[in-house]
Amino acid sequence: MGRNRTDSTPQGKRAKAWRERVKLSPQDLADATGYSLEAVYQYERGIRADGSKLSDWAWQRYQMACAAVDHQKRSGREFAW
Repeated sequence: MGRNRTDSTPQGKRAKAWRERVKLSPQDLADATGYSLEAVYQYERGIRADGSKLSDWAWQRYQMACAAVDHQKRSGREFAW
């Protein structure tokens, strides 16, 4: 039995809860990270559009992008080399 578009994995629920806690819309997060809006929704469901599982590497990259956004919001400074 597959998931429907409103179901979410535990990790997806945590991703959405974080976004809501830092008061970003899905579009704001997409703009800040460079991910597409659809990708943000897929992470918040915890699965790809085709129903396949997101890899651990994909989650790690998404978490790093979100951490950078969080840092920028808290410090008011963008990451610089």
